[in-house]
Amino acid sequence: MAKATRSHLLEQLRVQADAVATKRLQELKLSREVVDRLDRRLHAVFQYFDEACRLLGVICPPVERTYVLSDLAKFERLSFETGNVMFRKRRLQDRDIYAFVAIYYQLAGPTPAPLQVPIKRSGDIERALNAANVEFVTDTDSNIRGGATSNLIRIAPGLRCEVRFDPDFESSCVVVSLHNVDRLEPVILDFPTDSLDTGALDDLVNLMLGKQSQFLLRAPLRGFNR
Repeated sequence: MAKATRSHLLEQLRVQADAVATKRLQELKLSREVVDRLDRRLHAVFQYFDEACRLLGVICPPVERTYVLSDLAKFERLSFETGNVMFRKRRLQDRDIYAFVAIYYQLAGPTPAPLQVPIKRSGDIERALNAANVEFVTDTDSNIRGGATSNLIRIAPGLRCEVRFDPDFESSCVVVSLHNVDRLEPVILDFPTDSLDTGALDDLVNLMLGKQSQFLLRAPLRGFNR
C-alpha cells in the first residue's frame, strides 16, 4: 500500500496552532497585577487624549516645527487641525482589556511644491512618500522632451500623524510608537508603566506641537536599554 504524501499545509497549520497555544498559556501565567496596572495606564491615556484632542481641535494651535523629507517635500507653517483618539480591546484572563490606544491627528498647512520627475525615478519617490505617510497624486506628463517622459507628483497639503500605545505585558511596559510626530519617520519607545504619567503626556502634547519637550528622553528606544 502506497504511503500517504505528507501535507505541507497541515504541517504549517500545526506549527501555527502550537504557537497560538503556547502564547495563550503564557498569557494565563501573566501576573494579574501587571495586567491591571497596564490596563489602568492605557485607560488614563485614553481619557487624557480624549479631552486633549477636543481642546486642540478648538484652539487649532500652530505647530512650531518644519518637516523635511530629503529633497522631495517640505512641510512648514503647520497648525493642528483635527484629532481623534481610538482604542481596541481584547479578551485576557476572562475580561476585556485595552489592546491599544491610538491618536490620529491632522496638521493643516500650505501645499508643497509639486515634483516633476523622470518616470524611471517616480516609483522610488512614491515609495518614499508612502513610507512617510504623505498623501500625493501622480499625473503622467505625456509631453516628450529629449526622448524622455516624466511624472508630476502633487503632494497634498498638511500631514497625517499618529501616536500609538501598546501594552507589553511580558516586559511590564507601554510601547509608544510615533509616526510623523517630530520627524517623517517612526520612533518607538519603551515606557515603564509608572513613567507614562500626566507629566509625560503633557510633554508628548508639547512634542506634537513642536514646543520644547523632554518626551523623547523619558524612555529608551525600543530594543535599547539605558
